[in-house]
Amino acid sequence: MSFATRLSEYFLLLEDNVFCAPNFITHIHWKVNTMRSNPWVLMEFSNMGFLGKLFHSKDLPLLAHFLLLFYKEKPLDRLIPHFRTILAQKHPIICRPFLFYHRFSYHISNDTQKATPVQKKNAYVPDNPPGAIFTDMKVFGVHFPWEAYTLDESFFWTHNVSAGNHLTVILNHPANLSKVQVLTGTIVDGKYALEKGQVELGYDPEGMPQYCTSFTLLGHLFEGQMNQEIFLKSMGHNVSCVKLVVKANQENETYIHARTNVHSCIIITKK
Repeated sequence: MSFATRLSEYFLLLEDNVFCAPNFITHIHWKVNTMRSNPWVLMEFSNMGFLGKLFHSKDLPLLAHFLLLFYKEKPLDRLIPHFRTILAQKHPIICRPFLFYHRFSYHISNDTQKATPVQKKNAYVPDNPPGAIFTDMKVFGVHFPWEAYTLDESFFWTHNVSAGNHLTVILNHPANLSKVQVLTGTIVDGKYALEKGQVELGYDPEGMPQYCTSFTLLGHLFEGQMNQEIFLKSMGHNVSCVKLVVKANQENETYIHARTNVHSCIIITKK
């Protein structure tokens, strides 16, 4: 950070293992221009750790000094919000849609309804438990439901969704979950996001194929996304299903070679 002080007007903090949305520089440039009349210290183009944090380069010496002073007190990604408030930016500036996501390697088994994660040791990264994906939504093109669970650039594409439609992950084994993230819509411009939806956690599976017999509401999507930590131990324990439920009809729009659709990604983190 100290080295980059005089290299440019702005400084974008990234990590080395990320997926960047197409034309992300153009999008950030547009956002900076819209904020010309509003003083700011930090803009956030991602909600993950250090990822996608934009600063003025003139603030970097002070930021570097601040991090060096207090890095033993808190993780660096938790110090950055404190730095923002010290420089009088009271509220975070969260820029949606997010432009950066961590890139993870996943192995897709021969059974195309299952996605198996590579083992991870870092407690702060997603750890999708193996499971099967089921939906009553229409499959559009060649983007299938299980692609919503792979954590790479692939996605599930559907259209003409109706209230009550669902996309459900049924875990191979009950898990103790700490967080669930759902991302819908195109990354750059936020188009085609699911307008109204909610996520439910399911318990007590039975039958063959299995289905959960009881569900608890975890939270609602906001602007097509949800990033919800699970604070109640009783809620996150022994979860067998994670279900994304459509809460309102979403009809076709008139586009050339395009229809209203939902690009979906479901991320689950185990304790």
